[in-house]
Amino acid sequence: MAALSALLDSLTVEGELYEKLADDSVRCFACGHRCLIREGKRGICQVRFNKGGKLMVPHGYVAALQNDPIEKKPFSHVLPGSNALTFGMLGCDYHCSYCFTGDTMVVTDRGPIELQAAFELGESRIAQADGDISFPQLKAVTSSGNLRDVKGVFRHSYRGEVVKIKLYYLPVLRCTPDHRLYATDDTSKQPVLIHAGDLTHASYLAVPKAFKFSSPQIIDAEQILGNYQVTYQTPWKLSKDDMQIIMDLSARGKSSREIGAMFGKSGSYIRHLRAKIRNGRVTDTKTSYPYVENGFLRFPNERQPGLPVKFELSAELAELLGYYCAEGSIVGSDRRPNSFSINFSFSKKEKHLADRVIHLLKGCFGMEGRYVWRDTTLSVSVSKASLALLLKALAGERSTKKQVPEALFDASRGIVRAFLDAYIEGDGHKLANGKVTSTTVSKKLAYGVAWLALKCGYFPSIYDAEMPETAEIQGRVVRRAPHQYTVAWYETNEVQRKIVETEEFHLVPLRGVEIEAFDGNVFNMEVDGEHNYLANFFLVSNCQNWLTSQAMRDPASDVSAQFIREMTPQGVVDHALRVNASVVVSSYNEPLITSEWAVDIFKVAKANGLMRACVSNGNNTPEVMDYLAPYLSAYKIDLKCMSDRNYRKLGGTLQHTLDGIKRAREHGLWVEVVTLVIPGFNDSNEELWDAARFLAEVSTDIPWHVTAFHKDYKMIEPDNTDAQTLIRAAEIGREAGLKFVYAGNLPGTVGEYEDTSCPRCSYRLVKRRGYIVMENRISPEGKCPKCGEAIPGLWV
Repeated sequence: MAALSALLDSLTVEGELYEKLADDSVRCFACGHRCLIREGKRGICQVRFNKGGKLMVPHGYVAALQNDPIEKKPFSHVLPGSNALTFGMLGCDYHCSYCFTGDTMVVTDRGPIELQAAFELGESRIAQADGDISFPQLKAVTSSGNLRDVKGVFRHSYRGEVVKIKLYYLPVLRCTPDHRLYATDDTSKQPVLIHAGDLTHASYLAVPKAFKFSSPQIIDAEQILGNYQVTYQTPWKLSKDDMQIIMDLSARGKSSREIGAMFGKSGSYIRHLRAKIRNGRVTDTKTSYPYVENGFLRFPNERQPGLPVKFELSAELAELLGYYCAEGSIVGSDRRPNSFSINFSFSKKEKHLADRVIHLLKGCFGMEGRYVWRDTTLSVSVSKASLALLLKALAGERSTKKQVPEALFDASRGIVRAFLDAYIEGDGHKLANGKVTSTTVSKKLAYGVAWLALKCGYFPSIYDAEMPETAEIQGRVVRRAPHQYTVAWYETNEVQRKIVETEEFHLVPLRGVEIEAFDGNVFNMEVDGEHNYLANFFLVSNCQNWLTSQAMRDPASDVSAQFIREMTPQGVVDHALRVNASVVVSSYNEPLITSEWAVDIFKVAKANGLMRACVSNGNNTPEVMDYLAPYLSAYKIDLKCMSDRNYRKLGGTLQHTLDGIKRAREHGLWVEVVTLVIPGFNDSNEELWDAARFLAEVSTDIPWHVTAFHKDYKMIEPDNTDAQTLIRAAEIGREAGLKFVYAGNLPGTVGEYEDTSCPRCSYRLVKRRGYIVMENRISPEGKCPKCGEAIPGLWV
């Protein structure tokens, strides 16, 4: 076990929230999982473990400690304008996933890329003793089909076992045994998160079906090529014969001024030219960037008009790009370093394709292609440096470097189909039974084509074949690419495959599960919002708070040790008093799994006159609430949605959260509830009404915070939550009978819904802008100063 594990295991005490069972097993009551933990094993959170028949729990440290306005939690009815010291430990009751090997393909806004490559894209990094965090400007495709911000890509060394998951139709997937993937053993049931180490031959992995298409895409040639530097030669304007005359006259003793007068040049010009001739350099070399003139871009010495600076990715252009990915290449000139030609190579039987490429070049760029007949092939060639460099940037220059242009991953369905049809026609096959196949030596191109096919509703197969280093072609020995990738899918249902189709998923059966030894770097991503992503197209989960919740997922995860600070309960409270905090809050990781430590802190905080609160996902149990309630003042719960199906996608169950809200109120705690309103996920009137009615049935005094989701992807929908949507949600809350509804995350745009008003006379009691309290008129007794109405909350 690595240093982090040893350190955390030393910072433990025997817990109180458990019962002893036979055979030295224990049952933990800290959260809704109610883990049965056998001797020597750990619970789902990884930080509560069985040692000799006793449940050992975290104690005596913090991994996060932050002083913030209480409104940031958010609490609007707990000491407005005060500070809250929030502490957190390590561990997570949702048991978030961990790591894949670096060759795993993840689906992003830039198409499918290797996890290792995603890490390398980050220009900003944090280096730790045993790992690194990279921050690439990427978005990942999630279960809903939307793009979400990648908050970080994590890399660290790992020595131990990995699970080798062998599947039908798609390449092997390798990950640490604790990584969770969406899977099922019963295809009549929804996939759920299952540890890789628990998969069996009877398991099916889930590939989502719902993927979004976006708006028309614009190709910005200036942005793509604007920094491309070219070096070219500028010859002197005198002829070779004139230069010889100048050298002859100089040899006869003529002065530079005399010679210059004969050619209409200055004496200094003649002296400069003479030096160049003697050194054998009668041309000047200049370095320049492309020109932009009258809306067109071209390079020096390139014929006008060049390329349009910006142009739409049309169906015809997508078709041309498809032919280029299939049969195109860029050829440079040895004698003219900045001269490039584009070649499309076809068999002699494919003149109709050559004709089509000629037509597309003319229609898309106004350029005249020419036929080039060779012994075995027919090519279309066009010499245009700007177009060649643009195609190279968009789609690669040779077979091993080909890729699907990024704009296609966010294009409309019709544009995508135009590309795919041309690519297959150029370098693929369509069989009578509906099967479509293509072969390439580029991994990026193979996965890019497969991803587009999947978006169009066709489940793709990818076969990776290792190839010999050399081969013989027409009597010549040539080097080969090490891998050849075949992509296939069916556009009809004539052939029965082993995939099970449901409304939401393609369920792919396993061919086998093996355990392998591994020694190297492993990787993971943290994705905002839904906290899942696609690995080799399969839906997998990740953690919402890697640094605090991923500790102890494997022996090498010592990055979190950098954040551990040993403290006593008195030390935490002393710090709260030093920073003038009025409330001590347990949060960051799920506080329920560190309840014993929180209670010890809350006891000291209570003795020092501080309020105590938890910020929780609501996955509590009767036992843990009985244990916490005597020392708690307030309890904030996230109510993510009112759909159990969506709740399970986010790692929980709806009923546990609803029961948790009721249970907290029954214990007499001050409860506030937050719902992040996400367009297309939980913003329908029906779902908002369901949430509001439920809360009103529990108590109309519960403050309901409806907060704005911020756009973190470039799809048409869902979009940012706008102020009108939040106001609509808040109005529904009011109509359902809730007295206090707040609209958050859009300061200054939601009017009265940032403020606290008296439910009887509507007098504004607390004026806010974001987390800032501008005015607080609630009396020390917690009443409206105008009408005397008692305002529910914790005011003193």
